Amino acid sequence: MAVTLEQAKNYLKVDEDITDDDELISSLISAASDYVEKTTGKRADGSPLCELCVKQLVAHWYENRAVYSSKPGAINVLPHTVTALLTHIAQCEAYPEADKT
Repeated sequence: MAVTLEQAKNYLKVDEDITDDDELISSLISAASDYVEKTTGKRADGSPLCELCVKQLVAHWYENRAVYSSKPGAINVLPHTVTALLTHIAQCEAYPEADKT
């Protein structure tokens, strides 16, 4: 099961009735899924851990949309949890391989 807009909004704590950012969040879900697959070689919808990684990437990119941030490294450095999940997913044989198209 791929991460849905509803799941992402719930993870981001964005009220479902507020639709202003739906297009942005949907594009972030797509980009995060692609990022997980390209980085790990595994399907982004292959497990709860893969989906958690997608949600965390969406949250990171959603919360750090600005070109500049006062937090050092906030924009161009992924959170440690995301990098740890990506490494685990890439190295573990239990996750289904991504389609090579």
